[in-house]
Amino acid sequence: METIHFLVISPYRGMNELVHEVLLTEPQVQADCYVANLTEVDSLLVKRNLLNYDAIISRGGTAAHLKEHVSLPVYDIGLWSLDALRAIRLAQTFGQPMAIVGFETITSHARVLCELLDYDIPIYTIFHKEEARPIIQQIKNLGISVVVCDVIAHDLALSMEITPVLVTSGYESVQSTIQQAITLTRGYLQSRRELTQLTMAFQNNPVSCTIFDQYGRIVMSSLPEYEKKLVLSFLQEHFKKLWENGDASLERSIKGSSLRFTMKKSTLRNHTFLYVYSLLKEKQEIRKIDAITEKNAGSNTMMDFSYFNSTHNLSSTRDLIEKYSHVSTPVLISGEKGTGKDLAAYNIYCKSSYRNAVFYQIDCAYATERNWTYLLTHHESPLAHNGHSIYLKQMETIPPQIFNQLLSYIADTRLATRNRLYFSFSTNNENYDSKPVITGITKLFSCLSLHLPPLRERTDDIPYLTTLYINQMNADLGKQIIGFDSRASLALKQFPWDGNLHQLQRIVYELMLITTTPYISYENTMRLLHQETALWISPGQSGYQFDLNQTLEHITYDVVRMVLKEENNNQSRTAQRLGIGRSTLWRILKTHSDIPDQN
Repeated sequence: METIHFLVISPYRGMNELVHEVLLTEPQVQADCYVANLTEVDSLLVKRNLLNYDAIISRGGTAAHLKEHVSLPVYDIGLWSLDALRAIRLAQTFGQPMAIVGFETITSHARVLCELLDYDIPIYTIFHKEEARPIIQQIKNLGISVVVCDVIAHDLALSMEITPVLVTSGYESVQSTIQQAITLTRGYLQSRRELTQLTMAFQNNPVSCTIFDQYGRIVMSSLPEYEKKLVLSFLQEHFKKLWENGDASLERSIKGSSLRFTMKKSTLRNHTFLYVYSLLKEKQEIRKIDAITEKNAGSNTMMDFSYFNSTHNLSSTRDLIEKYSHVSTPVLISGEKGTGKDLAAYNIYCKSSYRNAVFYQIDCAYATERNWTYLLTHHESPLAHNGHSIYLKQMETIPPQIFNQLLSYIADTRLATRNRLYFSFSTNNENYDSKPVITGITKLFSCLSLHLPPLRERTDDIPYLTTLYINQMNADLGKQIIGFDSRASLALKQFPWDGNLHQLQRIVYELMLITTTPYISYENTMRLLHQETALWISPGQSGYQFDLNQTLEHITYDVVRMVLKEENNNQSRTAQRLGIGRSTLWRILKTHSDIPDQN
């Protein structure tokens, strides 16, 4: 039996995981799976060759949009009433005014449930994506702070500082839809294959070829993966001129590289296509430094202030982030490790006038002497750019000589005038003295100050934070967990949390991975907290406890953390003792899990 090829577009990562799980039971099906919501799906489609697929599988408003804009059959992964009920119950644990917003596939189920259970929850139905923003704004004006919603309303709610709870699809609904799609696709599979083979014949050329339809959408491309990002963006940006030129040969310069391309128009079944045969000369490889991370926000980025919500004094942190985003003065952020310093800096950037430029994050703890030479002297260094945001983290780890060179460079090149600067240091880094950092920076600048308190000073916020993490991870992991049971919640509040937000989120993540019930149990919570305490036993004691049932990767991570603790968080001594490089140590700590860095 011939293999079926599906394009699966999931509005959130968790559903993508469920699709992969179902497809393991379908050997006659191949699928390319992507995560894209209603606002992102069009940009995804232009990069895919739809002639390679027999049908598309998606959900909700995204599926409805696809049915109107593509010729392939589109199958909608529906929702069960139980899916909506779980989301409503999770939202109720926030204890705040709530509403239900979404396309009719969600609100129809929610309306029946509210009637049966006598829930007095306002429900708003979206019929077109343009209606979502005014509805969310109306909800915010009414003082509602939590919404049960689909993906399009989720992103809008987050951008308006409303807490969204995503209604996720269960395994049964995903399985049912895929089986239905397989059955219905068999009928026209052969004709689709013939059309694909006919079109592929036009690509019988040793040079890479990209085919566009008359609207500038990519039908297919034989470009190698490493060229697609650079070449396709250029071709799409200049598509109108290329279409007008018709059959021609041109050469253009792209970011220091030379792109030669020949264009040809051809008509197939009353549709005209533009074939672009391209050749990109190799460009000189740009030096990569592990300690430097580039991020781009743009005007449509949703800011996440949730980590800084609080029942008491931390609410002022959110206000300061809001106020600091409106000026260009450097910001000095302090706090223990794991309190969210990186996230605070990024949130200020996302709401600032610099959000359309690059956010460079430089981790000083992992920058070598050679890296600093590059940063302070090379013309391609981020410090040589203008109009960007530059975040120097773990400033206390910079050697004194290099720190003085950095301060001189900032002053001599007017770096703080040319860019927006952020600095951070950890107040509990026993191996480094942060006083010279504070003195040097405050002497050079009139910095804005932002201090983030440790989690042990805000234990009343732990139930809110765990509910927030569960809400986010349900979508990422394809789970439908409602929360912790009462004894487990109390245990979390009593734990010391030396690692602050990062440690709390990691524990919640691990608990969700092993939980198969609606609530996380007290027994699992205590077992994990006990392991955490045993791992961080003081160096003067003995009896480290490791779970040898883990994978080698996880055991290695536990060993690294243990030695790092013994060396008072000194990465250089830790790497030397383990016999590995600092960059290797950094990658082990950085890539162990999918949990975002919250230094």
